[in-house]
Amino acid sequence: MQKIIVSIIIVHYKDKKRLFNCITSIKKNKPKTSFELIIIDNDETQTIKKELQSEFGWVRYAKSSGNIGYGAGNNLGVRLAKGKYVFILNPDTEVLPSSIDKLTNYLEKNKQVGMAAPTLVNSKGKIISQIGYGELTPLSGIIAFSFLNKKYPNNIVSRKYWQKDITRIKSSEVDVVPGSAFLMRKNLFNKIKGFDENIFLYFEENDLCKRMKEAGFVAYLVPDAQIIHYWKPGAPNTRKAKKIFAQSRFYYYKKHYGVCKALVVEIFLRFSKRVVLMLSIVVIGVILRMCKLGG
Repeated sequence: MQKIIVSIIIVHYKDKKRLFNCITSIKKNKPKTSFELIIIDNDETQTIKKELQSEFGWVRYAKSSGNIGYGAGNNLGVRLAKGKYVFILNPDTEVLPSSIDKLTNYLEKNKQVGMAAPTLVNSKGKIISQIGYGELTPLSGIIAFSFLNKKYPNNIVSRKYWQKDITRIKSSEVDVVPGSAFLMRKNLFNKIKGFDENIFLYFEENDLCKRMKEAGFVAYLVPDAQIIHYWKPGAPNTRKAKKIFAQSRFYYYKKHYGVCKALVVEIFLRFSKRVVLMLSIVVIGVILRMCKLGG
C-alpha cells in the first residue's frame, strides 16, 4: 500500500455546493504525490455523508459532535490524518494544477520551513491582496484594523502588516499564512498542539503561526502555487459573526500580550472615528487646562 504524504483536511459547515466544487477541483487537479482527503462535518443538524460517499467514494468522512469551530474541526481532522503533511483547506476554495505538489516540494527541500502557503486568487485569477501576512501585534491591530488604515492606507505599520511590499515573484518569509489554505508538517502541528480550540473562528492562524515561530520554524508564501478563494475582503457583516470576531481578537491579544494591552486594542477598535476625535479633543483640553493651572 502506498504511503500517504499529504492529508488534505476540509471542515464543512452548511455549504455543500462549495464543498463539492472544491472536492471536484481536487479530483481534477489531484496531487502527483500520494494523498488522502478528510472531510470533517461540523454541521449540527444535517449530514452530507450519504451523498458525499455516493459522489466521492474515495473521500474519508468524519462527523464532529456539532459546530465545534474551525480550529477544533481541523484538529479532529489532523488526529485522523495518516500523511506526513497536513493541508488545511477551506471548502470555498478551488485547487489549481500542481498547487499542492509545489507546496509539498517546498517543504521537502526546506527543513526549517514549518508552513508553506499558496497565493490566493479570486475567480478571475487576480491576487487577493487584503490578507495580513505580518505579525499581529497590538500596534498593527490598532492601525491596520481601524479607520486609520482607511484614512492613511500607506502608513508604515499597515504596509508591514498587509505585506504590501512583498514580492510575488519568489518565495518569501511571512509571519502569518492565511488559515484558508496552507501546508504544514504534521509532527510540528502536533508538537505545538495544533489550533487553540478556545478560538472558535477568526485569528486562529495568527495564534498558530506565532506559536510555530516560537518553536523555531518559519512560514513561507510560495507564489507559484495558487488556490482560488471565493472570499470577499472586509470585516464580518452579521451581528453573530462580529461578536465572534471581537471575542477571538480579544482572546488572541490577552493570550499573547496580556489583559491590559488586549483591553487597549478593543477600546480603540470599538470606537468610531468620531468618538476617537472627541476623546482626543477632551484629552488635549484637559492637558491645556492642567498646563494653565500649573503656570
